[in-house]
Amino acid sequence: MRIAFVLASILAIAACSSGTAVRSDVLPERELSAAHDVVRVPLGQVLVVRVAANPTTGYSWAWNETAAAGVLAQDGAPVMAEKTGPQLVGAGGTQTWRFRAAKSGTGELRLDYRRPWESEVAPVQTQSWRIEVR
Repeated sequence: MRIAFVLASILAIAACSSGTAVRSDVLPERELSAAHDVVRVPLGQVLVVRVAANPTTGYSWAWNETAAAGVLAQDGAPVMAEKTGPQLVGAGGTQTWRFRAAKSGTGELRLDYRRPWESEVAPVQTQSWRIEVR
């Protein structure tokens, strides 16, 4: 009887402690909004950028990977959250980009808003941040 109680107690404790542990080495995401002189981030930090976009116009945001100089890596595909509701067909929304600090150094996180087929035309809008990864 006592062995059954001890065994049941051990199993109950094991069941309660089998949840997902919180890792202390995982950095929270950092959202970038207004431009900064230099954004300093630790290696592995995820940077989140949200930009207004309307793909129905033919314009889209493009990441300038060359400007990043290898210090950033795109963390998944950009996600488009469109406005919804009546009379909002083609209204656009917000596009979310994620980048991970991949190696130490300095680079630029730059997004250009342009039509992909107009490669010789300057972007109509640019968002950029100077990034220093430590």
